[in-house]
Amino acid sequence: MFSRVLKIDGFFDDYLRIIMQKQLLDTELWQKCVNVFSSGIDDNDRGWRGEYWGKMMRGACLVYSVTRSPELYGTLTQAVKGLLEKQEKSGRISSYSVENEFFGWDIWARKYVMTGLQHYLDICDDPAFSQRIMKALVAHADYITEHIGEGKINILDTGLYWGSVNSASILEPFVRLYADTKNTGYLDFAEYIIKSGGCAQGNLIHCVNEGKAPFEFPETKAYETMSFFEGLLAYYEVTGKKEYLDCVIKFTDSVLKTDYTAIGSCGCTHELFDNSTVKQTEPSDKIMQETCVTVTLMRLLTRLFNVTGGKKYINAFRKSALNALSGALNINGYEQYGMEKKVFLPGMVFDSYSPVCDGSRARGIGGFKQFANGSYFGCCACIASAGFALYPLMCVTEKGGTISVNYIECGEYETSVGDNTVRISVSPGKIKITAPEDLRFTLKLTGGDNYTRITAGKEKDIAGEGGYYIFNSIGNGDSIEFVTEPLFKEETINGKSTFNFGGYALAADTAKTPAYKPGEKIMFTRDENGAVTYEALSPHEGEQIRISVNTEKGNLILTDYAAAGQDGKSLVTVWF
Repeated sequence: MFSRVLKIDGFFDDYLRIIMQKQLLDTELWQKCVNVFSSGIDDNDRGWRGEYWGKMMRGACLVYSVTRSPELYGTLTQAVKGLLEKQEKSGRISSYSVENEFFGWDIWARKYVMTGLQHYLDICDDPAFSQRIMKALVAHADYITEHIGEGKINILDTGLYWGSVNSASILEPFVRLYADTKNTGYLDFAEYIIKSGGCAQGNLIHCVNEGKAPFEFPETKAYETMSFFEGLLAYYEVTGKKEYLDCVIKFTDSVLKTDYTAIGSCGCTHELFDNSTVKQTEPSDKIMQETCVTVTLMRLLTRLFNVTGGKKYINAFRKSALNALSGALNINGYEQYGMEKKVFLPGMVFDSYSPVCDGSRARGIGGFKQFANGSYFGCCACIASAGFALYPLMCVTEKGGTISVNYIECGEYETSVGDNTVRISVSPGKIKITAPEDLRFTLKLTGGDNYTRITAGKEKDIAGEGGYYIFNSIGNGDSIEFVTEPLFKEETINGKSTFNFGGYALAADTAKTPAYKPGEKIMFTRDENGAVTYEALSPHEGEQIRISVNTEKGNLILTDYAAAGQDGKSLVTVWF
């Protein structure tokens, strides 16, 4: 379960405040997203404008869970009220007209209506308003199940693209609606979707069980495919049917093996699974590493971690957050290329695509669509805030009476052990516990290569277990002291090297590093053990890390990936 974040220090706090001010508190933007539900605006181009409201609402509610901003809560409440006013008497909430519904991206967008409302319910403090929302949700869902299902419109005939995997991903909010209402009709609908296999071109569940990698699936759109498997995991959570958990584990492990890059995203051919673990070292001027893919992977990883406790999932989540996600924040406001208009346009808060090898940011605005007034928005601009909120929310988790500190981010966190509230205070080199006097519990502190010494009271050098240091019988007033030493690591693929420093992918860009010449072979200076030699430097403004790596032609300056290419023009690489 998520912790309650009382305070988070450092750059993620800065990120969330930027995101709120530049996007989530924009009442005009929210109204534009609401208005698409009364215009049939998506009819003409089979568009996806109907996803914008719910996708942004999901992220905004998660941001509120971290910041507890009264202003943000008020803005979101008005946005929900605006949406409910667009609901038709039939229960329909759609950006398509009745004459053109259940085609294109209509079901996908209706999924996000459900998702957005469900996330708002998680933060709503007005019981009467919650009842009104639930009534609207039920009517919205009932309209869908009246028209789609066995003997009705086939769910896999409702999408124009990607084998209707986008439509099948409505599985997840229907499972939640069953959990909230106990109406077995919604579980039946979820099971109908699962039976379909999620894809018109081939059953995705069978593909996983047959050992196929994601890039070998009949449809390889990464975002929608992972969304479907998140729904499958939700189904396991309410039914306990382990074969579906096993399937999601097998799928996710395959993604991490064959389609996970040095910056923590997937897909080097547009937004598609493409064996990017191998392909990532190839220079490319094409769009790749979509922010929607990054955040959806992060969501799947958090959910799977909460179910299994597998350390590899939280490690991969953190890698995605620190690198691909953080780099997508358009902190300097550079222009972004509008592929549809073929011109550079004023930039949005988030970039849609992230370079890996000799590419630049601002390659395009993903999911670009215009509103009726000519202004525009995009899918990645909607989704990214969810990832930025998930990072602090996942720092401290609790399961079965054990509290886990999954990575070190200084701040104050509150969680529960049974009916007891426990506060975890994280400061440099120290974790302090505040809890009821008679409560004792187990605390797990993330272990691994970054930690050179762990002490707790008289205990020293606690043995790691499953990637964690285990401290038993922890209670009020106890503290855990630790020393961290980020390690400099080299990884090689296809005759190229990439470097990591304490979880941060290191990158060069052509503006900060004149010594970096795209395509030029670099001969690194190595010590007697074959390790590349380097010196840690003081970071410049906007950087978390600055490293000088020794080469035969002089020093190569590397920074954390998120700080590279932030002029929107420089070429960036993490592969040398």
